[in-house]
Amino acid sequence: MKKTILIAAAVVVLLAAGGVIAFRSLSAEKAAAAQAAEVSPKSAASLQVKIDAIKKADKMPDRLPGASHVELSEAELESYVLYSLAPDIPAQIDSFHVQLGQDTVAADTQLTFAAKATGNPVVDTFIGGTHNLLLKGKLVAQQSRGKFDLEEVHIDGIRVPTILIQA
Repeated sequence: MKKTILIAAAVVVLLAAGGVIAFRSLSAEKAAAAQAAEVSPKSAASLQVKIDAIKKADKMPDRLPGASHVELSEAELESYVLYSLAPDIPAQIDSFHVQLGQDTVAADTQLTFAAKATGNPVVDTFIGGTHNLLLKGKLVAQQSRGKFDLEEVHIDGIRVPTILIQA
């Protein structure tokens, strides 16, 4: 009888310890996922690592096409634009938000252009100041290549006609 009670107690202790370990590891995974979902320089660096891995894999002659799968988050894309690409964009990015859908990507941004951004007074009159820009399109990626077809553009809430997008 004592032996059965000791075995039962040992099983309960082992189950409790396993539960604590499982709970802690799940909490750590949730914390890591939450941290990856933040717009930050770290998320931008995470996307850069993925981009570099894709480029490296593309140069490997023995790699099978479609052998790897890379997932990107909205936060990584937002972070990459805000922290890695911003110096190359000729306007100040006030806000930038990405929405990923099934084979689609949309970017909603607010940009501020300097009063004399282009040096052309006519153009500067139109683009100078702060503007909201919404871009939406179809994104397909296969074999280390991506294709983006622009479908919608809205500037300050006004939809740009499709004929102008295609031009």
